[in-house]
Amino acid sequence: MKQKIMLFVGLFLALSQITACSSEPGNDISTTDGTETAHNSSVATGTESVTPEQTSAVLLSPLKPYAQTEEWDGEILLAISAYSDVLLSEEDKQVYPALADTLEQKNAMLVRSMEDEFDNLLSTAKEELSLLGADSFVTKKSTADTQIRRADSVVVSILSDSYLVYGNISDRGLFGTTYDTESGRELAITDVIRDMSRIPAIVKEELQSHTWAGEFLSDTAVEDYFRDTPADGLSWTLDNNGVTFYFGNCDVAEIGPGGRLAATVSFAEYPDLFEAKYTAVPDAYMTEISPDHPFYVNIDNDAALEELYVTPFTDDSNLYYASFGIYIDADAVFYEFSADAASAIGGYHPYYVKTQDNRHYLYVFADSSELAPGAMKLRVIDITGGTCKEVGDMHIGPGYIPVDCTYALTDPDNMILENFETREESAAYRVGDNGMPVRK
Repeated sequence: MKQKIMLFVGLFLALSQITACSSEPGNDISTTDGTETAHNSSVATGTESVTPEQTSAVLLSPLKPYAQTEEWDGEILLAISAYSDVLLSEEDKQVYPALADTLEQKNAMLVRSMEDEFDNLLSTAKEELSLLGADSFVTKKSTADTQIRRADSVVVSILSDSYLVYGNISDRGLFGTTYDTESGRELAITDVIRDMSRIPAIVKEELQSHTWAGEFLSDTAVEDYFRDTPADGLSWTLDNNGVTFYFGNCDVAEIGPGGRLAATVSFAEYPDLFEAKYTAVPDAYMTEISPDHPFYVNIDNDAALEELYVTPFTDDSNLYYASFGIYIDADAVFYEFSADAASAIGGYHPYYVKTQDNRHYLYVFADSSELAPGAMKLRVIDITGGTCKEVGDMHIGPGYIPVDCTYALTDPDNMILENFETREESAAYRVGDNGMPVRK
């Protein structure tokens, strides 16, 4: 199996730099015993601070800019560097100018990092091609995809899924960054979770409650990780159903280079753990998920979360996609769907979709090309109740905005899509009664 969604490690540096620029001091309060308590987000009214109450959140309509740089030597692809990012739409900028400024600063730093990284990739590629020859040469790749885990009037939380092939290094990483929508300030984990001392035990239980059957580094590996890792070194996102923590190889277990574990601490199971402000979520939403990585969601209406995987598979040549699989631990059945011939060389972009009337779908977009944006094919799969049933397909994808930008998909009732069958310009769609997109 070959992972085709490959992303850029240099993004981590850009994110940490923007954190230093945008974080405000004094958000954590140390007690006399050395523990930390969360800072409560509030608004000033005269001499008092009052925490605003919000029972639900309004979805934003962000944009996803992208770019790609590559260089060839004849028929040999020497190096490729690619990224996608998140920016606010013009409409949302007017309402949340501080957040818009933060995201634009982060994007500018990412672009500079990409340019520097590509120069390094290309230099290394030319040296290795000269020394090793074409038969032994491996294309150098450094790419990053920013996936929106949540984007609403309360929080914007993004996950950077990265992959690097550089010299002897070949690794994948996930890094989360979360912003308060109103202020644009990057949130610390202690802004969201009231009592971090309870998290290690909950995370350990979650890791052992799903399909992962490995062993921890030690009996206290999870506790040791949270004790020894600074708060700003934790990788996490604030999702629509809770906080998800991400673990790399040897963080808490040996899972191999590029391996990943994740655990979601849910609002439903632990409501007292979270600042109430951040549990206000939309009734309907869409979330882009990382291929071949666990995603946790409640799709059978009980309190517990189900584990969901979408995994692309290549054929024996490792050049073409043969199929993609879906696994949901609600019924512990693996479902496999054959790849469309027109999308056999592109990448897969799966989205989890929750509708207002509590239906659940997977929207799996397949690219027609790995190296350039083009026509897409959408496969719609109903996963309500924890089983998979294919509803249908369409030649449709996220709407394109000149130049090198697409509409992000966050709202099942307002998806800006481009229909490649009718060749219509981007238009607003909603999830129909059977799960397929229909024009509004």
